[in-house]
Parts: sequence; C-alpha cells; structure tokens
Amino acid sequence: MDVKKYLGNKQSIRILSMIDNKDIIDSFDLDSYPIIPSLDDYKKNLFTDNELVVIIIDHNFISKNEIFKNNFGLQNVMLLVANDDLLNKNMTKYTNILFSYGYKYFGLSENDEAQVFIYDISEYKDNPDWLNNKNWANPELWEK
Repeated sequence: MDVKKYLGNKQSIRILSMIDNKDIIDSFDLDSYPIIPSLDDYKKNLFTDNELVVIIIDHNFISKNEIFKNNFGLQNVMLLVANDDLLNKNMTKYTNILFSYGYKYFGLSENDEAQVFIYDISEYKDNPDWLNNKNWANPELWEK
C-alpha cells in the first residue's frame, strides 16, 4: 500500500507512536505531522471524514488489546504495525484480532517497514450488490 498517497488525501493527521521505531516515522515522513502523546489527550471530531490518526504499534499491542479500548470514538485510524518475524509467523492470528475490531488489511507498506490496517467508518461496510431498488423494491417484478 502507498501510505504517503493515502495520507495525502486527508486534511488533519495526527501521529501516535506507541513504540520507538524511527525507521517507520522517517520512511513515511510522519515527523512532518503533529505528534500526540496519547489518545486520552486527543480531541475527537465525530463529524469529519478527513481526520486521521496514525498509530504505530508492534504485535505486542495487538495481543494486549489496550490500544483498542482507547481509540473508541475515532472514525479514521491507520495502524502501522512494525513488520517483524514474530508478526509474520502469527499474521493470521493478529489479522483476525484486527478484523474483529473493524480494521481492513491493506497489506505490506511499499517499503516493507509495516503492515497496514485501516479503520475508516465511512468505508466500514461495503453494500452488497443485491441491496438496491432494482432487485427488491421494483413493483413491476412483484407478480413474478
């Protein structure tokens, strides 16, 4: 995934690094965005889709589930999970945990530094093809 391109489509970006990984911050130029010390101090705007919080974590934070308790109310979150051997060995386990919290998996970043997961409330649920007025609310088809 092209993380820089995704970030370019957002207007307000905040960075929260839960681990000390300067490589991820440098490779995506994240130091040019405001850094927040914790999610407790971050004021959530419930009415915008252009606000994004980028959280940098490793596999340990996924197992602890602490990060998910604190990001309640955020509408757009990008998780950059530091790519390492233990994460790759247990990728299915960690991906399933993140799926259960509503995150979508976008693959490995273009520089192989991080696995990218995004929670975007505006894209949370895809509408199925059958959910439209042509298939179920069409009076001409009622007698068929």
